[in-house]
Amino acid sequence: MSLATVFVLLAALVVSSALLVLVVFLVWWIDRFDREPIHLVAMVFLWGASVAPAASVMSITAVERAFQWDPAASGPGGLAAVSLVGPFAEELFKAVGVLLVLFLTSKFDNPTDGVVYGTAAGLGFAVSENVVYGIGTGMTLNSVPMVLLAVVGRTLLSAGVHAVCSAVFGGFLGFALLCRRKLTRIGSVVFGFATAVALHGLWNLTLTVVGPFAHDGSPRSWLIALPALYVLYVATLGAFLLWEHRILKTQLAEEVSLQLAPEWVLDVIPYYRRRIRSNWWPSRNERTVLSRLLTRIAFRKHAVRHLPPSEAAIASLEVAQLRQRLRMILAPNPDDAS
Repeated sequence: MSLATVFVLLAALVVSSALLVLVVFLVWWIDRFDREPIHLVAMVFLWGASVAPAASVMSITAVERAFQWDPAASGPGGLAAVSLVGPFAEELFKAVGVLLVLFLTSKFDNPTDGVVYGTAAGLGFAVSENVVYGIGTGMTLNSVPMVLLAVVGRTLLSAGVHAVCSAVFGGFLGFALLCRRKLTRIGSVVFGFATAVALHGLWNLTLTVVGPFAHDGSPRSWLIALPALYVLYVATLGAFLLWEHRILKTQLAEEVSLQLAPEWVLDVIPYYRRRIRSNWWPSRNERTVLSRLLTRIAFRKHAVRHLPPSEAAIASLEVAQLRQRLRMILAPNPDDAS
């Protein structure tokens, strides 16, 4: 590989990786009502970029050797490896990173959270995949234009699919947390994972059988599915955010009617731009705490109505504790009156 090819390859990989990190940050930022801790999102991203690819490669290799399947072959074994074994293993180990947040923290409680963590896992996986694929392409082709085309094409085609598939699983996992029946919860998780694997497998199969480009170099018409998939992703995330806005309005209106919160809460907290203004509460630190407290109260109250009785009781206790903290902040300071 020539020095120019090496330089171009490294530059392309750095730019594509930075772009994918920026997308993760953007998705995290858009979750404006109840943002997840950035360090948890970063950890899921790193899981997707390290543990998930390594575990996937070992699992896929083991299965292919056991069944003597060659992913490069055109027979049934090759198609099975490309469309079933690979997608299943990759989605499984990306999903484990999302599940760890659910089981080890208390920061995962709705579908929007699942979309954020799923996106982080998927794009982390895409970064590692880009690096491996880019290095392999650079060593094989030793051509600057081909290396650029390979890295850019891989970023545009596969990275988004990884993000969408993992986000699908994360969204259904978050939805399962709001289901009252255990069977419905399990069904939601299984369906979300199966959908992620099916989307990934169908994408791989189409790339393998049809290919992204015709013999004359023109893009295949089926590639229109990619922007459609991205539009669906953005629309779904927007729908979740609108759903959260409505939860805030409904639950905080009840808090105001019960005189557990002042009336201005309903005019400020459900609206992002009003929340970030500095004129609704004098102290910046207390303003941040108040926003988080009121948001948490609203979401936990909403969850109480959808959880099984045992979990609902715990959520109700948390709501009571959050209300107590809220009263302490909102209570007038005796020193101010003197």
